[in-house]
Amino acid sequence: SLIAMAGDSVEMSDNALMMIHAPWGGTVGNSKDMRDMADTLDKFAAAMSSSYAEQTGKTIEAVMSWLTDGVDHWFTAAEAAAEGLVNKVTAAVPVSAHFDLNRYKSVPAAAGIFTQPENKGITMPEIKATSQAAAPQTAQPQTLATPTPVFELIQPNAAEIKTQVLAAENQRRSDIRAKFAPFAKLNGVADLMAQCVDDSNVNVQAAVEKLHLKLGEGLEPTAGNFAHRIETGESDNEKFARGVTQAIMARSGKEKHDPANEFRLLRLEDVAKASLERSGRNIKGMDRVSMIKAALAMRPQAGYGQTTSDFPILLENVMHRQVLTAFNATPDTWSKFCVTGSVSDFREWQRLRVGAIGDIDAVNEAGEYKQKAIHDAGKEGVTASRRGNIISITPEVIINDDIGFISSLTTNLGRAAKRTIENKVFALLTANPTMKDGFALFSTDHGNYQGTGAVPSVDSLEAARVAMAQQMDISGNEYLDIRPNIWLGPLAKGGDVRVIVGAQYDPDTANKLQRPNKVNGLVQNIVDTPRITGNEWYLFADPTIAPVIEVVFLDGQSEPIVAMEENFTTGGVSYRVELPFGVGAVGYEGAYKNVGA
Repeated sequence: SLIAMAGDSVEMSDNALMMIHAPWGGTVGNSKDMRDMADTLDKFAAAMSSSYAEQTGKTIEAVMSWLTDGVDHWFTAAEAAAEGLVNKVTAAVPVSAHFDLNRYKSVPAAAGIFTQPENKGITMPEIKATSQAAAPQTAQPQTLATPTPVFELIQPNAAEIKTQVLAAENQRRSDIRAKFAPFAKLNGVADLMAQCVDDSNVNVQAAVEKLHLKLGEGLEPTAGNFAHRIETGESDNEKFARGVTQAIMARSGKEKHDPANEFRLLRLEDVAKASLERSGRNIKGMDRVSMIKAALAMRPQAGYGQTTSDFPILLENVMHRQVLTAFNATPDTWSKFCVTGSVSDFREWQRLRVGAIGDIDAVNEAGEYKQKAIHDAGKEGVTASRRGNIISITPEVIINDDIGFISSLTTNLGRAAKRTIENKVFALLTANPTMKDGFALFSTDHGNYQGTGAVPSVDSLEAARVAMAQQMDISGNEYLDIRPNIWLGPLAKGGDVRVIVGAQYDPDTANKLQRPNKVNGLVQNIVDTPRITGNEWYLFADPTIAPVIEVVFLDGQSEPIVAMEENFTTGGVSYRVELPFGVGAVGYEGAYKNVGA
Protein backbone atom coordinates (compact mmCIF):
# COMPACT_ATOMS: atom_id res chain seq x y z
CA SER A 1 0.00 0.00 0.00
CA LEU A 2 2.92 2.38 0.64
CA ILE A 3 4.12 1.92 -2.95
CA ALA A 4 0.59 2.65 -4.21
CA MET A 5 0.67 6.04 -2.45
CA ALA A 6 3.32 7.18 -4.98
CA GLY A 7 0.82 7.13 -7.84
CA ASP A 8 -0.56 10.33 -9.33
CA SER A 9 -3.92 8.57 -9.32
CA VAL A 10 -4.50 5.45 -7.20
CA GLU A 11 -7.05 3.00 -8.61
CA MET A 12 -8.27 -0.18 -6.91
CA SER A 13 -10.40 -2.92 -8.39
CA ASP A 14 -13.66 -3.67 -6.62
CA ASN A 15 -12.56 -7.15 -5.55
CA ALA A 16 -9.09 -6.13 -4.27
CA LEU A 17 -7.90 -5.68 -0.70
CA MET A 18 -5.44 -3.12 0.68
CA MET A 19 -3.48 -3.68 3.87
CA ILE A 20 -1.57 -1.24 6.09
CA HIS A 21 0.61 -2.24 9.01
CA ALA A 22 3.57 -0.97 10.97
CA PRO A 23 7.07 -1.48 9.57
CA TRP A 24 8.74 -4.55 11.01
CA GLY A 25 12.16 -6.17 11.03
CA GLY A 26 14.49 -8.29 13.07
CA THR A 27 17.77 -7.84 14.87
CA VAL A 28 20.14 -9.64 17.21
CA GLY A 29 22.21 -8.27 20.03
CA ASN A 30 21.87 -6.83 23.49
CA SER A 31 19.11 -4.70 24.98
CA LYS A 32 20.55 -1.50 23.50
CA ASP A 33 20.49 -3.06 20.03
CA MET A 34 16.85 -3.96 20.55
CA ARG A 35 15.96 -0.44 21.66
CA ASP A 36 17.87 1.00 18.71
CA MET A 37 15.91 -1.26 16.36
CA ALA A 38 12.65 -0.09 17.93
CA ASP A 39 13.69 3.53 17.45
CA THR A 40 14.59 2.81 13.84
CA LEU A 41 11.20 1.21 13.18
CA ASP A 42 9.48 4.25 14.74
CA LYS A 43 11.44 6.52 12.39
CA PHE A 44 10.37 4.41 9.42
CA ALA A 45 6.75 4.67 10.59
CA ALA A 46 7.10 8.45 10.86
CA ALA A 47 8.61 8.61 7.38
CA MET A 48 5.88 6.39 5.92
CA SER A 49 3.11 8.41 7.52
CA SER A 50 3.70 11.43 5.27
CA SER A 51 2.87 9.40 2.15
CA TYR A 52 -0.43 8.16 3.59
CA ALA A 53 -1.24 11.63 4.96
CA GLU A 54 -0.58 13.33 1.62
CA GLN A 55 -2.82 10.84 -0.25
CA THR A 56 -5.69 10.83 2.26
CA GLY A 57 -5.58 14.41 3.51
CA LYS A 58 -5.53 13.09 7.08
CA THR A 59 -3.26 14.43 9.82
CA ILE A 60 0.02 12.70 10.61
CA GLU A 61 -1.38 11.77 14.01
CA ALA A 62 -4.40 10.04 12.46
CA VAL A 63 -2.24 8.06 10.04
CA MET A 64 0.23 7.07 12.75
CA SER A 65 -2.58 5.21 14.54
CA TRP A 66 -2.49 2.67 11.65
CA LEU A 67 1.28 2.27 11.99
CA THR A 68 1.71 2.00 15.75
CA ASP A 69 -1.12 -0.22 17.06
CA GLY A 70 0.47 -3.49 15.90
CA VAL A 71 -2.63 -4.55 13.93
CA ASP A 72 -2.94 -5.44 10.25
CA HIS A 73 -5.51 -3.00 8.81
CA TRP A 74 -7.41 -4.48 5.85
CA PHE A 75 -9.55 -2.31 3.58
CA THR A 76 -11.96 -3.31 0.85
CA ALA A 77 -12.06 -1.07 -2.20
CA ALA A 78 -15.05 0.83 -0.82
CA GLU A 79 -13.40 1.25 2.58
CA ALA A 80 -10.13 2.40 1.01
CA ALA A 81 -12.00 4.98 -1.07
CA ALA A 82 -13.85 6.22 2.02
CA GLU A 83 -10.52 6.67 3.84
CA GLY A 84 -9.04 8.54 0.85
CA LEU A 85 -6.43 5.84 0.18
CA VAL A 86 -7.56 5.46 -3.43
CA ASN A 87 -8.92 7.92 -5.96
CA LYS A 88 -11.05 5.53 -7.99
CA VAL A 89 -12.66 2.08 -7.60
CA THR A 90 -12.63 0.11 -10.86
CA ALA A 91 -14.54 -2.98 -11.94
CA ALA A 92 -13.66 -6.33 -10.39
CA VAL A 93 -10.92 -8.25 -12.17
CA PRO A 94 -10.65 -12.05 -12.38
CA VAL A 95 -8.14 -13.68 -10.06
CA SER A 96 -5.88 -16.13 -11.85
CA ALA A 97 -3.60 -17.17 -8.98
CA HIS A 98 -4.13 -18.44 -5.47
CA PHE A 99 -2.86 -16.29 -2.62
CA ASP A 100 -2.62 -17.82 0.84
CA LEU A 101 -4.31 -15.44 3.28
CA ASN A 102 -4.01 -17.84 6.21
CA ARG A 103 -0.60 -16.44 7.20
CA TYR A 104 -2.20 -13.14 8.25
CA LYS A 105 -3.61 -12.59 11.71
CA SER A 106 -6.97 -11.24 10.57
CA VAL A 107 -8.63 -11.37 7.16
CA PRO A 108 -12.04 -9.69 6.67
CA ALA A 109 -15.00 -11.61 5.33
CA ALA A 110 -14.77 -9.45 2.22
CA ALA A 111 -11.90 -11.67 1.12
CA GLY A 112 -14.53 -14.09 -0.14
CA ILE A 113 -15.51 -11.78 -2.97
CA PHE A 114 -12.85 -13.22 -5.26
CA THR A 115 -14.23 -14.70 -8.47
CA GLN A 116 -13.11 -17.52 -10.69
CA PRO A 117 -10.76 -16.47 -13.49
CA GLU A 118 -12.16 -16.06 -16.96
CA ASN A 119 -10.83 -18.70 -19.37
CA LYS A 120 -9.66 -16.77 -22.41
CA GLY A 121 -7.89 -19.70 -24.09
CA ILE A 122 -9.07 -22.86 -25.78
CA THR A 123 -11.72 -24.73 -23.78
CA MET A 124 -10.30 -27.88 -22.20
CA PRO A 125 -12.46 -30.99 -21.89
CA GLU A 126 -15.06 -30.42 -19.20
CA ILE A 127 -14.73 -32.51 -16.04
CA LYS A 128 -18.11 -33.65 -14.72
CA ALA A 129 -18.39 -35.26 -11.29
CA THR A 130 -20.98 -37.89 -10.27
CA SER A 131 -21.21 -40.14 -7.15
CA GLN A 132 -22.10 -43.74 -6.29
CA ALA A 133 -23.14 -44.94 -2.87
CA ALA A 134 -21.77 -48.20 -1.56
CA ALA A 135 -24.44 -50.94 -1.25
CA PRO A 136 -25.09 -52.39 2.24
CA GLN A 137 -23.71 -55.92 2.91
CA THR A 138 -26.58 -57.04 5.12
CA ALA A 139 -30.10 -56.10 5.71
CA GLN A 140 -29.13 -54.44 8.96
CA PRO A 141 -29.06 -50.60 8.85
CA GLN A 142 -25.58 -49.40 8.25
CA THR A 143 -23.93 -46.01 7.63
CA LEU A 144 -23.36 -45.40 3.94
CA ALA A 145 -19.77 -44.92 2.81
CA THR A 146 -18.59 -41.48 1.65
CA PRO A 147 -19.60 -41.03 -2.01
CA THR A 148 -16.70 -41.57 -4.37
CA PRO A 149 -16.47 -39.06 -7.25
CA VAL A 150 -16.46 -40.60 -10.69
CA PHE A 151 -15.31 -38.28 -13.48
CA GLU A 152 -16.66 -38.32 -17.00
CA LEU A 153 -14.82 -36.77 -19.96
CA ILE A 154 -17.06 -34.46 -21.98
CA GLN A 155 -15.54 -33.93 -25.44
CA PRO A 156 -15.84 -30.35 -26.79
CA ASN A 157 -17.57 -29.64 -30.08
CA ALA A 158 -15.16 -29.54 -33.08
CA ALA A 159 -16.73 -26.35 -34.39
CA GLU A 160 -16.15 -24.62 -31.06
CA ILE A 161 -12.47 -25.64 -31.11
CA LYS A 162 -12.05 -24.25 -34.63
CA THR A 163 -13.69 -20.98 -33.63
CA GLN A 164 -11.43 -20.58 -30.60
CA VAL A 165 -8.27 -21.38 -32.57
CA LEU A 166 -9.12 -18.77 -35.20
CA ALA A 167 -9.93 -16.21 -32.53
CA ALA A 168 -6.58 -16.82 -30.78
CA GLU A 169 -4.71 -16.50 -34.09
CA ASN A 170 -6.48 -13.25 -34.98
CA GLN A 171 -5.66 -11.89 -31.53
CA ARG A 172 -1.97 -12.85 -31.97
CA ARG A 173 -1.79 -11.03 -35.29
CA SER A 174 -3.57 -7.97 -33.91
CA ASP A 175 -1.28 -7.77 -30.86
CA ILE A 176 1.88 -8.03 -33.00
CA ARG A 177 0.68 -5.27 -35.33
CA ALA A 178 -0.06 -3.04 -32.29
CA LYS A 179 3.48 -3.53 -30.93
CA PHE A 180 5.05 -2.68 -34.30
CA ALA A 181 2.77 0.26 -35.16
CA PRO A 182 4.77 3.09 -33.43
CA PHE A 183 7.89 2.08 -35.42
CA ALA A 184 6.28 1.13 -38.74
CA LYS A 185 7.92 3.98 -40.68
CA LEU A 186 11.45 2.95 -39.68
CA ASN A 187 13.52 1.12 -42.26
CA GLY A 188 12.87 -2.65 -42.31
CA VAL A 189 10.26 -2.68 -39.53
CA ALA A 190 7.27 -3.23 -41.84
CA ASP A 191 8.91 -6.28 -43.46
CA LEU A 192 9.80 -7.76 -40.10
CA MET A 193 6.23 -7.27 -38.88
CA ALA A 194 4.86 -9.11 -41.93
CA GLN A 195 7.20 -12.04 -41.27
CA CYS A 196 6.14 -12.29 -37.63
CA VAL A 197 2.44 -12.00 -38.42
CA ASP A 198 2.59 -14.74 -41.07
CA ASP A 199 4.54 -17.16 -38.86
CA SER A 200 2.06 -18.76 -36.45
CA ASN A 201 4.97 -20.10 -34.38
CA VAL A 202 5.99 -16.54 -33.43
CA ASN A 203 4.04 -15.33 -30.40
CA VAL A 204 3.79 -11.69 -29.30
CA GLN A 205 6.75 -11.87 -26.89
CA ALA A 206 9.03 -13.39 -29.56
CA ALA A 207 7.91 -10.73 -32.06
CA VAL A 208 8.74 -7.94 -29.61
CA GLU A 209 12.22 -9.41 -29.05
CA LYS A 210 12.80 -9.42 -32.81
CA LEU A 211 11.61 -5.78 -32.97
CA HIS A 212 14.05 -4.76 -30.22
CA LEU A 213 16.94 -6.36 -32.08
CA LYS A 214 15.91 -4.53 -35.24
CA LEU A 215 15.69 -1.18 -33.51
CA GLY A 216 19.09 -1.73 -31.90
CA GLU A 217 20.93 -2.29 -35.15
CA GLY A 218 23.87 0.10 -35.46
CA LEU A 219 23.85 0.92 -31.76
CA GLU A 220 26.38 -1.70 -30.72
CA PRO A 221 29.16 -0.60 -28.24
CA THR A 222 31.95 1.36 -29.90
CA ALA A 223 35.14 -0.62 -30.34
CA GLY A 224 38.51 0.76 -29.30
CA ASN A 225 40.00 2.24 -26.17
CA PHE A 226 37.16 4.57 -25.27
CA ALA A 227 36.04 5.21 -21.72
CA HIS A 228 32.38 4.26 -21.38
CA ARG A 229 30.29 5.65 -18.56
CA ILE A 230 26.91 4.56 -17.27
CA GLU A 231 24.98 7.31 -15.53
CA THR A 232 22.22 6.37 -13.14
CA GLY A 233 19.64 8.37 -11.26
CA GLU A 234 19.99 9.91 -7.84
CA SER A 235 21.89 7.65 -5.43
CA ASP A 236 20.65 6.85 -1.95
CA ASN A 237 23.35 9.06 -0.40
CA GLU A 238 22.47 11.93 -2.73
CA LYS A 239 18.80 11.54 -1.84
CA PHE A 240 19.70 11.59 1.85
CA ALA A 241 21.86 14.71 1.43
CA ARG A 242 19.19 16.53 -0.56
CA GLY A 243 16.41 15.61 1.87
CA VAL A 244 18.38 16.53 4.99
CA THR A 245 19.52 19.85 3.48
CA GLN A 246 15.95 20.76 2.54
CA ALA A 247 14.68 19.77 6.00
CA ILE A 248 17.26 21.94 7.82
CA MET A 249 16.60 24.87 5.46
CA ALA A 250 12.87 24.53 6.20
CA ARG A 251 13.44 24.39 9.96
CA SER A 252 15.55 27.53 9.61
CA GLY A 253 12.69 29.32 7.89
CA LYS A 254 14.61 29.65 4.61
CA GLU A 255 12.42 27.23 2.62
CA LYS A 256 8.90 25.83 2.81
CA HIS A 257 8.30 22.63 4.75
CA ASP A 258 7.88 19.59 2.53
CA PRO A 259 5.47 17.09 4.13
CA ALA A 260 6.76 14.40 1.75
CA ASN A 261 10.36 14.79 2.97
CA GLU A 262 11.07 11.67 5.02
CA PHE A 263 13.91 13.44 6.88
CA ARG A 264 11.94 16.48 8.03
CA LEU A 265 11.64 15.29 11.65
CA LEU A 266 15.33 14.44 12.17
CA ARG A 267 17.28 16.40 14.76
CA LEU A 268 20.87 17.38 14.02
CA GLU A 269 22.02 14.57 16.31
CA ASP A 270 19.94 12.08 14.30
CA VAL A 271 21.51 13.35 11.08
CA ALA A 272 25.00 12.96 12.54
CA LYS A 273 24.26 9.39 13.59
CA ALA A 274 22.76 8.51 10.22
CA SER A 275 25.79 9.96 8.43
CA LEU A 276 28.14 7.78 10.46
CA GLU A 277 26.07 4.65 9.86
CA ARG A 278 25.84 5.31 6.11
CA SER A 279 29.62 5.63 5.90
CA GLY A 280 30.11 2.26 7.58
CA ARG A 281 31.57 3.59 10.83
CA ASN A 282 31.02 1.50 13.94
CA ILE A 283 29.30 3.66 16.58
CA LYS A 284 28.36 0.95 19.07
CA GLY A 285 29.32 1.91 22.61
CA MET A 286 29.76 5.62 21.78
CA ASP A 287 28.20 8.22 24.06
CA ARG A 288 26.43 11.18 22.47
CA VAL A 289 29.35 13.62 22.63
CA SER A 290 31.81 11.08 21.21
CA MET A 291 29.40 10.25 18.42
CA ILE A 292 28.92 13.93 17.50
CA LYS A 293 32.68 14.56 17.55
CA ALA A 294 33.19 11.54 15.30
CA ALA A 295 30.57 12.84 12.89
CA LEU A 296 32.07 16.35 12.80
CA ALA A 297 35.53 14.87 12.20
CA MET A 298 34.47 12.61 9.30
CA ARG A 299 37.22 12.64 6.70
CA PRO A 300 38.05 10.38 3.77
CA GLN A 301 39.77 7.26 5.08
CA ALA A 302 40.78 3.86 3.81
CA GLY A 303 37.74 2.01 2.60
CA TYR A 304 35.38 4.98 2.90
CA GLY A 305 35.71 8.07 0.59
CA GLN A 306 33.99 11.29 1.51
CA THR A 307 30.51 11.79 0.09
CA THR A 308 27.76 14.41 0.15
CA SER A 309 26.07 12.49 2.99
CA ASP A 310 29.05 12.94 5.34
CA PHE A 311 28.01 15.18 8.22
CA PRO A 312 30.56 18.02 7.75
CA ILE A 313 29.72 18.18 4.04
CA LEU A 314 26.00 18.29 4.84
CA LEU A 315 26.52 21.21 7.23
CA GLU A 316 28.74 22.96 4.68
CA ASN A 317 26.03 22.67 2.02
CA VAL A 318 23.37 23.96 4.40
CA MET A 319 25.43 26.94 5.53
CA HIS A 320 26.47 27.78 1.97
CA ARG A 321 22.82 27.86 0.90
CA GLN A 322 21.87 29.98 3.92
CA VAL A 323 24.71 32.42 3.30
CA LEU A 324 23.69 32.76 -0.36
CA THR A 325 20.02 33.16 0.57
CA ALA A 326 20.83 36.03 2.92
CA PHE A 327 23.36 37.54 0.49
CA ASN A 328 20.90 37.59 -2.40
CA ALA A 329 18.03 38.88 -0.22
CA THR A 330 20.05 41.87 1.03
CA PRO A 331 19.42 44.93 -1.19
CA ASP A 332 22.25 47.00 -2.64
CA THR A 333 22.64 50.16 -4.73
CA TRP A 334 26.20 49.80 -6.05
CA SER A 335 25.13 47.35 -8.79
CA LYS A 336 23.01 50.11 -10.36
CA PHE A 337 25.90 52.52 -11.08
CA CYS A 338 29.02 50.30 -10.95
CA VAL A 339 30.30 47.83 -13.53
CA THR A 340 31.18 44.27 -12.47
CA GLY A 341 34.45 42.61 -13.52
CA SER A 342 36.55 39.52 -12.91
CA VAL A 343 40.25 39.06 -12.08
CA SER A 344 42.27 35.87 -11.69
CA ASP A 345 44.68 36.90 -8.92
CA PHE A 346 45.40 39.62 -6.34
CA ARG A 347 47.73 41.87 -8.37
CA GLU A 348 46.64 45.22 -9.79
CA TRP A 349 44.76 44.80 -13.06
CA GLN A 350 44.86 47.58 -15.64
CA ARG A 351 41.74 48.96 -17.28
CA LEU A 352 42.63 50.74 -20.55
CA ARG A 353 40.71 53.57 -22.20
CA VAL A 354 41.78 53.89 -25.85
CA GLY A 355 41.50 57.32 -27.55
CA ALA A 356 39.86 57.93 -30.91
CA ILE A 357 41.98 58.46 -34.05
CA GLY A 358 39.93 61.40 -35.32
CA ASP A 359 38.58 61.78 -38.83
CA ILE A 360 39.89 59.71 -41.73
CA ASP A 361 42.20 61.82 -43.94
CA ALA A 362 41.40 62.59 -47.57
CA VAL A 363 43.68 61.07 -50.23
CA ASN A 364 44.46 62.89 -53.51
CA GLU A 365 44.25 61.07 -56.84
CA ALA A 366 48.01 60.44 -56.91
CA GLY A 367 48.56 60.75 -53.16
CA GLU A 368 49.46 58.18 -50.53
CA TYR A 369 47.55 57.08 -47.50
CA LYS A 370 48.92 58.76 -44.36
CA GLN A 371 50.02 56.94 -41.22
CA LYS A 372 47.56 57.82 -38.46
CA ALA A 373 48.92 58.65 -35.01
CA ILE A 374 47.45 56.57 -32.22
CA HIS A 375 47.35 58.27 -28.84
CA ASP A 376 48.51 56.45 -25.72
CA ALA A 377 45.69 54.73 -23.89
CA GLY A 378 44.67 55.91 -20.46
CA LYS A 379 44.79 53.26 -17.81
CA GLU A 380 43.53 52.82 -14.28
CA GLY A 381 44.10 49.97 -11.84
CA VAL A 382 41.78 47.79 -9.76
CA THR A 383 42.83 45.12 -7.27
CA ALA A 384 40.94 42.34 -5.51
CA SER A 385 41.76 41.47 -1.91
CA ARG A 386 40.93 38.49 0.28
CA ARG A 387 38.02 38.96 2.66
CA GLY A 388 36.25 36.50 4.94
CA ASN A 389 35.45 35.25 8.43
CA ILE A 390 35.36 31.94 10.30
CA ILE A 391 32.48 30.46 12.26
CA SER A 392 32.73 27.32 14.40
CA ILE A 393 30.24 24.55 15.06
CA THR A 394 30.80 22.73 18.36
CA PRO A 395 29.37 19.35 19.47
CA GLU A 396 27.12 21.25 21.90
CA VAL A 397 25.39 23.03 19.00
CA ILE A 398 24.56 19.65 17.44
CA ILE A 399 23.39 18.00 20.66
CA ASN A 400 21.18 21.02 21.48
CA ASP A 401 19.78 20.89 17.92
CA ASP A 402 20.50 24.62 17.74
CA ILE A 403 19.51 25.24 14.14
CA GLY A 404 18.62 28.81 15.08
CA PHE A 405 22.24 29.48 16.06
CA ILE A 406 23.53 28.18 12.72
CA SER A 407 20.89 30.10 10.81
CA SER A 408 21.64 33.38 12.61
CA LEU A 409 25.38 33.07 12.00
CA THR A 410 25.06 32.28 8.31
CA THR A 411 22.36 34.89 7.72
CA ASN A 412 24.44 37.61 9.35
CA LEU A 413 27.50 36.62 7.34
CA GLY A 414 25.54 36.64 4.08
CA ARG A 415 24.18 40.09 4.81
CA ALA A 416 27.58 41.34 5.95
CA ALA A 417 29.15 40.18 2.67
CA LYS A 418 26.64 42.21 0.63
CA ARG A 419 26.96 45.26 2.90
CA THR A 420 30.76 45.15 2.73
CA ILE A 421 30.72 45.66 -1.03
CA GLU A 422 28.24 48.52 -0.63
CA ASN A 423 30.34 50.20 2.06
CA LYS A 424 33.58 49.91 0.06
CA VAL A 425 31.98 51.48 -3.02
CA PHE A 426 30.69 54.48 -1.08
CA ALA A 427 33.98 54.82 0.81
CA LEU A 428 35.72 55.13 -2.56
CA LEU A 429 33.13 57.63 -3.77
CA THR A 430 33.54 59.77 -0.63
CA ALA A 431 37.35 59.61 -0.80
CA ASN A 432 37.30 60.96 -4.39
CA PRO A 433 40.58 59.13 -5.23
CA THR A 434 43.36 60.47 -7.41
CA MET A 435 43.49 58.95 -10.89
CA LYS A 436 46.63 57.96 -12.80
CA ASP A 437 46.67 61.38 -14.53
CA GLY A 438 47.21 63.10 -11.16
CA PHE A 439 43.72 64.58 -10.85
CA ALA A 440 40.92 63.61 -8.51
CA LEU A 441 38.15 61.41 -9.88
CA PHE A 442 35.72 64.34 -9.63
CA SER A 443 37.52 67.59 -10.45
CA THR A 444 37.28 70.64 -12.70
CA ASP A 445 40.28 69.24 -14.58
CA HIS A 446 38.10 66.30 -15.57
CA GLY A 447 35.13 68.55 -16.34
CA ASN A 448 32.82 66.51 -14.10
CA TYR A 449 32.70 68.59 -10.92
CA GLN A 450 30.57 71.55 -9.84
CA GLY A 451 32.12 73.11 -6.75
CA THR A 452 29.50 75.84 -6.44
CA GLY A 453 26.83 73.67 -4.97
CA ALA A 454 23.20 73.71 -5.92
CA VAL A 455 20.18 71.67 -4.94
CA PRO A 456 18.74 69.40 -7.63
CA SER A 457 16.61 71.53 -9.95
CA VAL A 458 15.73 71.78 -13.60
CA ASP A 459 18.67 74.14 -14.23
CA SER A 460 21.29 72.28 -12.14
CA LEU A 461 20.34 68.93 -13.65
CA GLU A 462 20.43 70.41 -17.16
CA ALA A 463 23.90 71.86 -16.49
CA ALA A 464 25.12 68.43 -15.38
CA ARG A 465 23.65 66.82 -18.51
CA VAL A 466 25.43 69.29 -20.77
CA ALA A 467 28.75 68.79 -18.97
CA MET A 468 28.54 65.01 -19.41
CA ALA A 469 27.66 65.31 -23.10
CA GLN A 470 30.68 67.59 -23.69
CA GLN A 471 33.22 65.05 -22.38
CA MET A 472 35.83 64.12 -24.96
CA ASP A 473 37.72 60.89 -25.35
CA ILE A 474 41.22 60.66 -23.89
CA SER A 475 42.82 61.71 -27.18
CA GLY A 476 40.75 64.91 -27.31
CA ASN A 477 39.63 64.07 -30.84
CA GLU A 478 35.99 63.17 -30.30
CA TYR A 479 32.99 64.10 -28.18
CA LEU A 480 31.70 61.13 -26.23
CA ASP A 481 28.17 62.57 -26.00
CA ILE A 482 27.50 60.61 -22.80
CA ARG A 483 23.95 60.68 -21.46
CA PRO A 484 22.99 60.35 -17.77
CA ASN A 485 21.12 57.24 -16.68
CA ILE A 486 21.26 57.29 -12.85
CA TRP A 487 20.83 60.02 -10.25
CA LEU A 488 22.60 59.20 -6.96
CA GLY A 489 22.27 61.26 -3.78
CA PRO A 490 21.05 61.54 -0.19
CA LEU A 491 17.66 60.28 0.96
CA ALA A 492 16.41 63.81 1.66
CA LYS A 493 16.80 64.80 -2.01
CA GLY A 494 15.54 61.67 -3.73
CA GLY A 495 11.88 62.64 -3.53
CA ASP A 496 12.53 66.09 -5.03
CA VAL A 497 14.40 64.56 -7.96
CA ARG A 498 11.55 62.15 -8.66
CA VAL A 499 9.17 65.12 -8.87
CA ILE A 500 11.53 67.15 -11.08
CA VAL A 501 12.31 64.49 -13.71
CA GLY A 502 8.77 63.12 -13.62
CA ALA A 503 6.99 66.44 -14.22
CA GLN A 504 5.66 67.13 -17.70
CA TYR A 505 5.99 70.89 -17.23
CA ASP A 506 8.80 72.86 -15.62
CA PRO A 507 8.16 72.70 -11.86
CA ASP A 508 10.47 75.68 -11.22
CA THR A 509 8.37 78.21 -13.18
CA ALA A 510 5.19 79.98 -12.12
CA ASN A 511 3.28 79.08 -15.29
CA LYS A 512 3.78 75.33 -15.63
CA LEU A 513 1.22 75.00 -18.38
CA GLN A 514 3.28 77.05 -20.84
CA ARG A 515 6.84 75.78 -20.38
CA PRO A 516 7.71 72.08 -20.94
CA ASN A 517 10.12 70.45 -18.51
CA LYS A 518 13.46 70.10 -20.30
CA VAL A 519 14.73 67.43 -17.89
CA ASN A 520 11.60 65.28 -18.00
CA GLY A 521 12.73 61.63 -18.06
CA LEU A 522 16.40 62.67 -17.80
CA VAL A 523 17.38 59.54 -15.81
CA GLN A 524 16.03 55.99 -15.68
CA ASN A 525 17.00 55.26 -12.08
CA ILE A 526 16.93 57.44 -8.96
CA VAL A 527 19.08 55.96 -6.19
CA ASP A 528 18.87 57.69 -2.81
CA THR A 529 20.86 56.20 0.05
CA PRO A 530 21.67 56.93 3.70
CA ARG A 531 25.33 56.24 2.91
CA ILE A 532 25.59 59.76 1.43
CA THR A 533 25.35 61.92 4.53
CA GLY A 534 26.06 65.33 2.97
CA ASN A 535 24.28 67.32 0.27
CA GLU A 536 26.36 66.13 -2.71
CA TRP A 537 24.65 64.38 -5.58
CA TYR A 538 25.82 62.62 -8.74
CA LEU A 539 24.79 61.72 -12.24
CA PHE A 540 26.09 58.43 -13.71
CA ALA A 541 25.87 57.05 -17.23
CA ASP A 542 24.93 53.43 -17.87
CA PRO A 543 27.96 51.64 -16.35
CA THR A 544 28.17 49.25 -19.30
CA ILE A 545 28.63 52.22 -21.65
CA ALA A 546 30.88 54.56 -19.65
CA PRO A 547 32.14 52.78 -16.50
CA VAL A 548 33.38 54.92 -13.62
CA ILE A 549 33.65 52.52 -10.67
CA GLU A 550 34.35 48.81 -11.12
CA VAL A 551 33.77 46.03 -8.58
CA VAL A 552 35.93 42.99 -9.41
CA PHE A 553 35.60 39.46 -8.04
CA LEU A 554 38.25 36.76 -7.98
CA ASP A 555 37.60 34.33 -10.85
CA GLY A 556 34.19 35.91 -11.33
CA GLN A 557 32.91 34.44 -8.04
CA SER A 558 30.45 37.24 -7.19
CA GLU A 559 28.83 35.40 -4.26
CA PRO A 560 30.36 34.27 -0.97
CA ILE A 561 31.57 30.67 -0.68
CA VAL A 562 31.90 28.41 2.35
CA ALA A 563 34.98 26.27 2.99
CA MET A 564 35.43 23.71 5.77
CA GLU A 565 38.31 22.99 8.14
CA GLU A 566 38.60 20.91 11.32
CA ASN A 567 38.78 22.78 14.62
CA PHE A 568 41.04 20.93 17.07
CA THR A 569 40.42 23.50 19.81
CA THR A 570 36.67 22.96 20.15
CA GLY A 571 36.47 19.37 18.94
CA GLY A 572 34.09 20.60 16.27
CA VAL A 573 34.49 21.98 12.79
CA SER A 574 35.00 25.49 11.41
CA TYR A 575 33.66 27.01 8.24
CA ARG A 576 35.28 29.92 6.46
CA VAL A 577 33.02 32.31 4.58
CA GLU A 578 35.05 34.22 2.00
CA LEU A 579 34.38 36.74 -0.75
CA PRO A 580 37.53 38.12 -2.42
CA PHE A 581 36.70 41.36 -4.25
CA GLY A 582 38.03 44.83 -4.97
CA VAL A 583 36.73 48.29 -5.86
CA GLY A 584 38.48 50.84 -8.07
CA ALA A 585 37.87 53.99 -10.13
CA VAL A 586 38.42 53.12 -13.80
CA GLY A 587 37.14 56.27 -15.58
CA TYR A 588 35.72 59.72 -15.00
CA GLU A 589 33.84 60.62 -18.19
CA GLY A 590 30.66 58.74 -17.25
CA ALA A 591 29.90 60.63 -14.02
CA TYR A 592 29.25 64.14 -12.71
CA LYS A 593 29.29 65.49 -9.14
CA ASN A 594 27.57 68.53 -7.64
CA VAL A 595 28.58 69.36 -4.07
CA GLY A 596 24.98 70.31 -3.34
CA ALA A 597 23.51 72.88 -1.02
